[in-house]
Amino acid sequence: MIVVSDTTPLSELSKIAQLDLLQAVFGRVIISQQVYEEITTGNHPAVLAVKSASWLEVHSLNNNQILEELQLETNLDLGECSAIILTEELKADLLLIDEKAGRKVAISRGLPIIGLVGVII
Repeated sequence: MIVVSDTTPLSELSKIAQLDLLQAVFGRVIISQQVYEEITTGNHPAVLAVKSASWLEVHSLNNNQILEELQLETNLDLGECSAIILTEELKADLLLIDEKAGRKVAISRGLPIIGLVGVII
């Protein structure tokens, strides 16, 4: 199963030292380079957790022009847009995303989504 994650699920699970829950449920999770940079900047608890999670794979997007277009079109942040595009490029089975606006865009593009609550359940 191919699962792509946005920043927020990683961030929130790291805050409670439960990032490994994603590995337990999915085995591996893929994030975009933009999500990686967003989550590993600053002093957030996720910085060390994400950098040390060998089961997290970082992928670059094939088409950055589509990323720019989606950002302009939707006003979503870079992490959300890159996660949506990476999900499309990889034909992923699931996009892990929590923000309402991002979920709405992903659904409108026909992407299968799950939120953090869905993972926990």
